[in-house]
Amino acid sequence: MTSLRSSRYSVLRIGCGIPSILIVLFLFAGLLAGQATISAGPPLLYQVKTIYVAPSQEELTLLIKSRLEKWSAVGITSNPEEAEAVLTCQTETKIVPAKVAIRITTTIVTLVDRRSQRPIWKTTKSASFEVNRLADEVVEQMKIDWRKSGHEY
Repeated sequence: MTSLRSSRYSVLRIGCGIPSILIVLFLFAGLLAGQATISAGPPLLYQVKTIYVAPSQEELTLLIKSRLEKWSAVGITSNPEEAEAVLTCQTETKIVPAKVAIRITTTIVTLVDRRSQRPIWKTTKSASFEVNRLADEVVEQMKIDWRKSGHEY
């Protein structure tokens, strides 16, 4: 009689234990999937399809934006919520004394993943006088790096 009773209790213990084990397994699977999503990092440059250009009154930012709008590989959006990445420009202009004073403009352009805030791409360019040429150089560098990032994958 005691062996029948103890076997009945062991069945109950096993019956209660299996759902508990399954629940714990599902919780760990969810945590692992969440960790994989968090640690995935920013997309590669060539994977970015929509860019939001952070507002700026600087002429260079507006020139870069207009050149990017002509490039068919990426779309420019005016709504940051629709963008995969945010492009920012930091510009510094120096007057260098020489026989003729030279104005040198240096810009740091950064493309950041909108969700993780991690940098995807960054370049620093300098030019004297010609802001149009500087905008061309920035966009050309992005295109070169965009092509390279597609081949690395």
